[in-house]
Amino acid sequence: MNVEKHDLAAQLARAAPVGVGRVEFLMNRPSEGVHVPVDELYLDVDTGIRGDRWRDTAWLRLPDGQPDPRVQVSLTNTQVIRAFTGEAPESHFRCGDNFYVDLNLTEAALPVGALIEIGEAILEVSDVENDACGKFAQRFGAEAFQCVRQKKHLPLRLRGVFCAIRQSGKVQVGDLVQLSADA
Repeated sequence: MNVEKHDLAAQLARAAPVGVGRVEFLMNRPSEGVHVPVDELYLDVDTGIRGDRWRDTAWLRLPDGQPDPRVQVSLTNTQVIRAFTGEAPESHFRCGDNFYVDLNLTEAALPVGALIEIGEAILEVSDVENDACGKFAQRFGAEAFQCVRQKKHLPLRLRGVFCAIRQSGKVQVGDLVQLSADA
């Protein structure tokens, strides 16, 4: 196992700015496996991100078959994810997250239920754990997958967080992302 790379990911997760940061990249996912970098996204409480596939292909569903809003969007820390993907330009986009941010996403900094102001929108940190999926293992290797899922790393949220949209609004690259004062 590449201990240095995994230690770096853990260090970057702990060292990220607490409480306030910036949106570095945005990604729309119009269909399965298609990740399109964009300059802005519009988030809607009911339908998710405008043009994103969540409503049609969400992996987590409610008992009535509707997509579970707790996984409407995903945030990942850009530097942490680059510890797994490498520094090649746009290599981190293969993860498929919607928001790539410079913000501390650890459980200590963003507990479940915390509200995040991001551009004009407000998100709520979900209780659904993002512990990496099979696609992550395929794209970045079994070691990266195992690292994210190590018990000692789970509170660091190396793979990022899922969130529900609580207030609709536009988000642009460069916008502030911050823990809400109402949290």
